[in-house]
Amino acid sequence: MAVYTDVLRFRELFLHLFRRDLEVRYRGSALGLLWTLINPLVLMLAYTLVFSILLEAESIEYFPLFVLVGLLPWVFFGTSLQTATTTLVGHANLVKQVRFPRQLLAFSVVGTNLVTMFAMLVVILPFTLVLLPDTRTTFWAALPMILPLVAFTAGLALVVASANVLFRDVEHIVAAILLPWFFLTPIFYTFDSLPGLEGREWIGDFLYYANPFIPILESIRDPLFFGEWPQATDVLYALAAASVSLAIGALVFTRIDDRLAAEL
Repeated sequence: MAVYTDVLRFRELFLHLFRRDLEVRYRGSALGLLWTLINPLVLMLAYTLVFSILLEAESIEYFPLFVLVGLLPWVFFGTSLQTATTTLVGHANLVKQVRFPRQLLAFSVVGTNLVTMFAMLVVILPFTLVLLPDTRTTFWAALPMILPLVAFTAGLALVVASANVLFRDVEHIVAAILLPWFFLTPIFYTFDSLPGLEGREWIGDFLYYANPFIPILESIRDPLFFGEWPQATDVLYALAAASVSLAIGALVFTRIDDRLAAEL
């Protein structure tokens, strides 16, 4: 797919856009990349206080670490999607004046967030290896699963960035969808621990397989927190979801590419 191979063909341009996005994100910030860690830590503390202490709804050992490992892929995914939505509209002058592979604008956003995710991983990994001995032999299995996560995110980022050029409501729709999507994803809970699913396990199964992000999350969290190898079904689902996302992203972008300058 030329839409994606252009990243390699125009790698110098992509790296320029990537560096610029990274510099702009933390320009004038006293803490810089540390904000990548502060935001998930604040969320982790809030969910630990509410669900593990106040409600006593979760009895998972090292619950704060469980939440952080779940937030690792979600923060990357959610931030990439929300930021990419406005990237083509935000660079309207550039898109209208210069002919270049415009999809690189969306991909540079994904690349920037990938850097912040790895920074977060570098901080989390020592804690998992020290506190959870079983992960010492399985943690590396989470690393290849970052590829379908990135592919799934890149495809959807291209869809929302392209769609927002035609319909500016997409920006608000994405923001509205991400919040319930977050709560329907088992980041700070497990389906097994939900009392409302007792005797109604089919609801959990439906929520699990209707949400393509969950198998990606689980295939990363299993080796990184539970010390278990990713389930084959989760890996296959993750690869399928990533492939479909890339295909839809390429289809939507190629349909709208020639109209971008006129619509902006």
